[in-house]
Amino acid sequence: MSQEQIQVIKKTQRLLDGPLKHVKAAALAAALVPLASVFVAPASAQQDPSCHSAGICGVVWNDTNHDGIQNVGEPGLEGVKVYLIVPTGIGTETETIWTETDLSGSYYFAAYPEGTYPIGVTIPLGMKPSPLSVGADAVDSNGVSDTFGSSATTVTFAGGSNPDTDFGFFTTSILNPGTGTPGYWKNHADAWPVPDIIIGGVKYTKAQAIAWLGKVGKDKTTTMFSSLVSARLNVIIGNDPGCVAGTIVKADAWMTAPPIGYGPVGSGVQASSPAWTIGEPLHQWMDAYNNGQLCAPHRN
Repeated sequence: MSQEQIQVIKKTQRLLDGPLKHVKAAALAAALVPLASVFVAPASAQQDPSCHSAGICGVVWNDTNHDGIQNVGEPGLEGVKVYLIVPTGIGTETETIWTETDLSGSYYFAAYPEGTYPIGVTIPLGMKPSPLSVGADAVDSNGVSDTFGSSATTVTFAGGSNPDTDFGFFTTSILNPGTGTPGYWKNHADAWPVPDIIIGGVKYTKAQAIAWLGKVGKDKTTTMFSSLVSARLNVIIGNDPGCVAGTIVKADAWMTAPPIGYGPVGSGVQASSPAWTIGEPLHQWMDAYNNGQLCAPHRN
């Protein structure tokens, strides 16, 4: 056997273990022809072969038919952020490590000691997680939206080969006219889709709410109010709520009157208070949504 033939065999095996591991058998021959065109693919498009002996890896793909299975012809999603939560070795402390998917939608983390490791994928803009665990583990989607709707998460058992932790996403059919910031809603009263809005159990007329949007300052209830009102309006006009719905519910509870929450608006919550330690992450997430940085684009 010639050296060239040996190289072909080795490269073919790497493909079978790497980016072609999800291709159905019926299409495998077509995927390998012409083999030379596959060989010249960038190295980043080939999954680290060590994943099958040790490590955590999988594929993030565009589930075009929404069935939760990576079918032939459904492409991987490049540049999607994937995270893994691992122990630091100091007591019960953990840390989050990040990677991104390559050209084929593959990602890889090194091996870790035997244990249980949460893993998640940031939901791509305008997409939703596919149905969960509907088929064989090698080809189905393993992720479900987390509490904040920010990522698709699952749990991986490490300590050996974990090559099939995969995540499918599909494009939503939501109109997504575009999100507006508090400044937009303050200055465009004619764009409001409702005459009043309920925040923390209190009804505000459009005029009252707009007046509060102009009073954002040291009182952090005004900060939360501005983000929450804007997020609510952005959802009402038809933007995708998938990544922010849970946060809106939590923020609305935060805005209720004590002892349940810390509102209503104007209650004088300070930035240094324990209340804002709880509230600030909710505000930041809604602020990102209102600025078009999450599951809905910003308005033109």
